[in-house]
Amino acid sequence: MPIGCNGLLPSDFWAPANRTALQALGRAALVGAKNFVVPTPLLGTSGGRSVLDYTVRCALSSEQVVYGPDGRKFYGSFGFAPAWTTRALTPSEQRWVSSCIFQHLNGTGEHVDILLQGNHAALDGPVDEEPYSEFVVHDATMYGNAFLSSTIAGYACIDPDLTGELSSLSLSCPLDLSLLSLERLCGHVPTCGIAFLGLCDLTCVKNAAGDQTCYPLPLLGAVLGPLLGPSVQSYSETIRSEVRDSDLLPLYNGCGLL
Repeated sequence: MPIGCNGLLPSDFWAPANRTALQALGRAALVGAKNFVVPTPLLGTSGGRSVLDYTVRCALSSEQVVYGPDGRKFYGSFGFAPAWTTRALTPSEQRWVSSCIFQHLNGTGEHVDILLQGNHAALDGPVDEEPYSEFVVHDATMYGNAFLSSTIAGYACIDPDLTGELSSLSLSCPLDLSLLSLERLCGHVPTCGIAFLGLCDLTCVKNAAGDQTCYPLPLLGAVLGPLLGPSVQSYSETIRSEVRDSDLLPLYNGCGLL
């Protein structure tokens, strides 16, 4: 099901202890005996459990559920890595799950529905039918790998149409969309691991279906990346989002209302 509920607090996700715990969790099977989540510090705090909850939603399918030691249920939803229950995540699965998690970050704590699209079977759906057709505003593309130990774990770029959509809703919207995007993805966390790369048209290359291969290079990624080939890192595990027009300001509430 390609509709998610955006509401993961950046302060929870980017907390160093939670980052370290998530990285370790991806190196082995997610669950042990009787479908209980393997021991992890994420289970010890409310913020950690929130990170685990969103991670399980992204990784496991809607038919899967795993349990905490207290019997708490963690439900799957998207299914980017359903086999994580029996083995470690592959590098590609790490990237898909990471892209999904990044899309669910919201610095305001608002819960906003987002339609996710990309070149993965988990995102297949009749997007021209209800309720998918309600999502008319092209938002952002996320990609990266939160399971690797690095300063920058993720990347974000915005759809060129987003600027016009925001300015038409509120004249108080800042001209610098990087500030809005970083507020959504980072909140007020100084150790945020997202790099904002500007317009996706300058950072990603689209195929005929609109699916994107993106580069961790601002401005020149889409130009130099295809020319330099394998010598430049690229991400095909990218997820782009669309939102309802009524949910745009709650997602980017730095625009405010006049």
